[in-house]
Amino acid sequence: MTTLAPTPVTLGNLVDLERYPITDRTSPAYQALVDHSRALLEQEGVAIFPGFARDETVVTMAEQTLALHPRMFHFREEHTVYFKPQVEGVDEAHPLRRLMKTEKDTVAYADIPADNLVRNIYESDDVLAFIKDVLGLDTLYRHADPLAALNLQGFTAGQQLGWHFDRAGFSVTLSLQAANAGGDFEYVRMLRNENDDCHEAVGQFLDDSKTQQVEVLPQVPGTLTLFRGRYSLHRVTPVEGDRLRLNAVLAYVDQPNVEFSAYARQLFYGRTSTDPVA
Repeated sequence: MTTLAPTPVTLGNLVDLERYPITDRTSPAYQALVDHSRALLEQEGVAIFPGFARDETVVTMAEQTLALHPRMFHFREEHTVYFKPQVEGVDEAHPLRRLMKTEKDTVAYADIPADNLVRNIYESDDVLAFIKDVLGLDTLYRHADPLAALNLQGFTAGQQLGWHFDRAGFSVTLSLQAANAGGDFEYVRMLRNENDDCHEAVGQFLDDSKTQQVEVLPQVPGTLTLFRGRYSLHRVTPVEGDRLRLNAVLAYVDQPNVEFSAYARQLFYGRTSTDPVA
């Protein structure tokens, strides 16, 4: 009996290359896509690509992520919006004192099987080049850390990301499954800047969200999102219901050989070893 070899997975199986022609970087269609996306990122701090992952594969990606849920690390932390230690000597309502709650479940890169479809997208050089072009960078690298490079995240009922500013200049995420309710990505555009943490405005917003315009990014499965969160305050609202909110975080950096410290690995993944979990 002849055993047929499995059909190899190609980027075209996973990504809608008709809508997003990222494998043809010399074409006018590709350049128009990059120019439009770069302008959105510059003006609004976010660029979204609905239907980036094909509908028929997103379901499989979600199933693969759910299958890994038992080995996810349960991360829980209280933090200020700036991810800095609490400052003594200021009012308890000051944003440098006030604590936000973050709780999520995470699969580290080392624990994601080689045949995982999201991993195929992350490891694609064409996807890497596309992200680099949209960001307007000369060089871009996949994160070198064996745990942090690609993460699959699951949010169960009650889990959330508290209000915060990112430490990195940008983030790249792929939505895999929306919750029954909640789990909304909310953000306030440019609430601080390079020269000013804007404590007063941030504090006023934490007291009363009506002081700023809160925008919401729909969590539609298959959507790729580039977000500049260093200056835009953002959160994921608590998930409701029994359907997990699932997404992938694709980590790219502008410097080679970037790795986490042992402290950061312990904090975010509950271990310092980079060996896959058995």
